[in-house]
Amino acid sequence: MALDFNNAGEQRSGDLMPDGTICPVHLTVRPGNSGEGGWLKRSKDGGSMSLDCEFTVTEGPHAKRKFWSLLLVEGTTEGHAKAAEISAARIRAILESAYGIRPDDESDAAKNKRRLSNWGDLNDVRFIAKVGIEKGKDGYKDKNTLAEVITPDRKQWLKIEQIAKQASSFAPIGQAAAAVAAKAAPAAGKPAWATT
Repeated sequence: MALDFNNAGEQRSGDLMPDGTICPVHLTVRPGNSGEGGWLKRSKDGGSMSLDCEFTVTEGPHAKRKFWSLLLVEGTTEGHAKAAEISAARIRAILESAYGIRPDDESDAAKNKRRLSNWGDLNDVRFIAKVGIEKGKDGYKDKNTLAEVITPDRKQWLKIEQIAKQASSFAPIGQAAAAVAAKAAPAAGKPAWATT
């Protein structure tokens, strides 16, 4: 069997995107099987839970590049509470950027767009991001990070077309347990060898 790589693209550089890059991104929430619906990721010490977010640049010179961030949303310490406030402000900005809501818009329509029915509502949202560089520590290299969300009150903001929500292969914990129980139900009862 011959494998032909003549038409494959050239390898991409592992260089970081420049600090301050403004670009449209697609948010994917990577479920951590904790919290309501299983969308959150629990910390190793069990003291906090976060949204594990993957951001993929959708167009421009850095298209398809990815970077990641944890948005802490629940915790047990005063530091966790402060981090959760910062995350809440960032999530609000993501919704405002995605849906064209100015931060000072207090209309009922704007308030409704800032509400989520569950954490999964953030999955597949697209918005305008400002990319930063986080210095590496403990032997890790520098990495790109979400420095800021660009909202409609900023001149760099552009309207982003949202994509239709895809049917996720991830089933929240409650639904997954119900599906397993439903499959197991017909098998319940007297085993074949026990019949007389």
